Amino acid sequence: MGSYTKFYFRPGQDELIETIVHMQPDTRSSIHGFVRESDGRAIPDALVMLFLAGEDDELAMSAQTVTDELGQFMFGPLNSGQLYMIKVYKNSVKIRELQIRPE
Repeated sequence: MGSYTKFYFRPGQDELIETIVHMQPDTRSSIHGFVRESDGRAIPDALVMLFLAGEDDELAMSAQTVTDELGQFMFGPLNSGQLYMIKVYKNSVKIRELQIRPE
């Protein structure tokens, strides 16, 4: 069993902040992986998408990231017992940025 906790703070001017962090048990998991060519070379900047798999093969996107220069990706925390699916895309997806302005 691992541990996980988080907290927020906003430092003020000329402050020295001291704290004690008490960890709570955490049963969630994470996934760390690499995207590689068939010859073993790392694939940087690949789009990696994490989906929650539901009943009747329904998929709901949960998160996305791009691989780093070593082809690495990571998602977490993940809920134990939940079925997930990962899709990886490289050079076959057109990514387009949109600017949305409120009316």
